[in-house]
Amino acid sequence: MTGSRSRLPGTHVTSHAPCFGDEDFAVADDRWKNGQDLLAICEPVLYVCGGCPYRAACIRQVVPAKSEFSGVCGGRIWLNGVIVRAVPDADMSELPAPVIRQACGTAAGSRAHRRAVEQQCPDCLPFYRPGPNPLDEEQLELADLP
Repeated sequence: MTGSRSRLPGTHVTSHAPCFGDEDFAVADDRWKNGQDLLAICEPVLYVCGGCPYRAACIRQVVPAKSEFSGVCGGRIWLNGVIVRAVPDADMSELPAPVIRQACGTAAGSRAHRRAVEQQCPDCLPFYRPGPNPLDEEQLELADLP
């Protein structure tokens, strides 16, 4: 599912970002069948996000994890809402603020932050271990539509 970069009430509008309106960033589902196809489209344009001042605003506007976005958003390539690549200077502080949970301060709390694609809270940071990259597993194949 691709996300939208349209104006949403109460969010920072990133219409001044260099990627705004470029179809290689918000990639239509019919342009790729698996993660490797998506990377072939997105990796050549990811450099545009390097040093972009709108990365955090882009993530807040698109909400890629919740919308299961596939494409480039906030200096990262997302596959169905999971980060699969990032620009070298991508910073965890660009992700949404952590939700404080009962499990915070444990490995389970850290995993909950990672699954929600949000920053780690200070109590969970010592337990943070990057999650698996879905591209390292079996390739995602989209069904052919009639």
